[in-house]
Amino acid sequence: MFSDAALVVLDEQQYDPIAKGQYEIMSGGLVWRDDFPEMGSPEWKLIARSFFYRYLIAFRADLTLGKERVEFRPLWEQVEMHAPNWPGLRPERRGEKVRRRLLAAKRRSDVCLDELERRLAETEPKEE
Repeated sequence: MFSDAALVVLDEQQYDPIAKGQYEIMSGGLVWRDDFPEMGSPEWKLIARSFFYRYLIAFRADLTLGKERVEFRPLWEQVEMHAPNWPGLRPERRGEKVRRRLLAAKRRSDVCLDELERRLAETEPKEE
C-alpha cells in the first residue's frame, strides 16, 4: 500500500485537461503526465519507492476493459479514500474513448513483441 506521504503527493497532483494518455507496457495501461510527479523529483521517489503505482495503473486498465484483478482493488480503494483528488481517478480516464485507445495500444504492443520474438529467433545460433 502507498505511504501516507505518497498519498498526499497523489492527492495534490494537478489535473491537466489537455494531457494525453500514453501506453505503459509494464502495467498494461495508459498513463497521463498528470497522474504522477515528474520522474526523478523527490515527490516521484515517494511514489516510485514501490511498484504500487504500476498496480494502480493496471487496475485502472482492468476497470476500463470491464474486468478487474481483485488483488489490486485494496490499493485502488486506498487511493479513492485518501487521495480523492488524484487525476487518475477521473471517470473520463476509464471511458469508452480510453477503452478504444487502450485496446489499440495493447494490439500494437503485441505486434511489436511478436516481431521482436521473431527477429530474436532468427538470430539464435542453429544447433548442429
